[in-house]
Amino acid sequence: MNLIKKITSYPARWRRSRGFGVHSPFAYNFITKVLREKDAAYYAYAEIAAFCPRARRAGFNEIFAGKDMSVPEAQMLFRVLCYFNPSEIIEIGHGHEVTNIIINRSVPKAVVKTWHATRDMKVPHGCEPVVLLNQIIPDECGAAVEMIENLRANGGVVLIVRHINILPNNRDVWQKITSKATTGMSFTDGYMGIYVGRDSLPRQEYDIIL
Repeated sequence: MNLIKKITSYPARWRRSRGFGVHSPFAYNFITKVLREKDAAYYAYAEIAAFCPRARRAGFNEIFAGKDMSVPEAQMLFRVLCYFNPSEIIEIGHGHEVTNIIINRSVPKAVVKTWHATRDMKVPHGCEPVVLLNQIIPDECGAAVEMIENLRANGGVVLIVRHINILPNNRDVWQKITSKATTGMSFTDGYMGIYVGRDSLPRQEYDIIL
């Protein structure tokens, strides 16, 4: 999202981020009670914050997986995983200590798999896994899109893509998945995107402030 569009669209995104004009019960609840939840103090918040490099060392900005994750982003990811409570998580670009602690504290029983293009992801039919895309190389984008689309067709998928604004390959995967989708809802602020790929949800897009 360019700067001018970001500024001019801010009022509409601000209202939508607070549920105004959101008619879908699922989207309203997800936006107001999960993505934008500000009041609850979850048990793991302090521990998660302690693992975020930006909380430990000002100016640290190594763009690799979870190493540059801010505290608000980390806590939001924790809430999202708690909400969906997946039995399986597929990571693309391993997040190391930050995403490890988030996953372990939110869904400790989940099976975590690290994806790469040559590995066949065996996910039970009817399972709705979470795919967490931290970082991906250009040669693997096509295979990742195919894998995500197959998961969506075989029971649904929740896709979380980080760094849409600064990593072109991440943005490419996000755009290909959301542009082809005929069902499911996507939520993004231009930095992170979350696509809930369920056939039971109509195709809707929400540009909000996360």
